[in-house]
Amino acid sequence: MSWSRARRRAAAALAALLLPPAVLAAIPGADRIAGAVAEANDHAGRAGPLLLRVSLRVAGAGPSAEGELATHPTGLARLELRSPVGFVERHLLLGDEYRASRDGELLDSPHPFLPPIFLLQATSGATLSAALSSLGVHAQEVVLGRLGDLDCYVFGGRLPAAPPDEERLLPSLWIDVTSYDPVRVVGSDGTEYRLGPSQVYDGIRLPRWIDIQGSRLRARLEIVSAARADAPAAAFQNEWLTAPVEPVTPAAGVLPSP
Repeated sequence: MSWSRARRRAAAALAALLLPPAVLAAIPGADRIAGAVAEANDHAGRAGPLLLRVSLRVAGAGPSAEGELATHPTGLARLELRSPVGFVERHLLLGDEYRASRDGELLDSPHPFLPPIFLLQATSGATLSAALSSLGVHAQEVVLGRLGDLDCYVFGGRLPAAPPDEERLLPSLWIDVTSYDPVRVVGSDGTEYRLGPSQVYDGIRLPRWIDIQGSRLRARLEIVSAARADAPAAAFQNEWLTAPVEPVTPAAGVLPSP
C-alpha cells in the first residue's frame, strides 16, 4: 500500500471517529422521519391553526413592521403587516402559490416575508409529505446535513459541500436529528428560512424568530406571541388580499374571513 493511500485511509478513519453517533447511524426511512416530526409538532402544542403576533425588520430598512400571521396545518398561511409609514401589506401562501398586495393592490414581485410555518404544524407524516411536495421538495429523499452545530435530516437532498459563499441549496426541509424540530426551509425559488431557538408561548413551542434570506432580501420575522385560532379555510382565500383592512385581535384567536 502506498504512503499516500495509507494517509487517506487514516484520515477517513479519524473523520469517522469524530462524527457523532446520530450521523453514523443508518438514516431512517422518509416516512418514519416525517411521522416523528409530526409527533414532535403535536408535543410542541402547535399541531393546529395558530394566530401569531409578529414583528418584521428588513436589513437596511427603517423601523419594524408589525402584524399578524395566521397558519393552518393543511398548508395555508397568511400575513398582514402594517408599516410604520402607513401602508398595509398582505401575503398569502397556499401550498406553493405565493401572492401579496399593498393597500389592496396586488404586487407583481412580492418579497417572501411569509414562511411556510405550516410545516411545523403537520399532524401526520402523510400531511407533512404532502406539504413538502407542494413546495417542490422531494419528500421521499432524505440525506444527512449539518447546520451550524446541528446534525440534520434533510428532506429533498442537498448538493455536495461547497464554500459558504458558493453554497447552492435544493428545495428542502432540514430537521434536527435530536428534537425533530424544523430548523431550515429552502423554497423552490431559493429563498431560505432559518428558524431560531425555541420559546414557549402560552403552551405553544415555536422559534423565537425566523431569518429570511433571498437573492435581494435579508430580514428577520420575530414571533411576539402565539394563540390557538379558529381559522376556517375561507379565511385563506385570494379575495382577502384585496378586501378592506379589518382589525385583528390575536388574543381572541379568531380570524375574520374576507
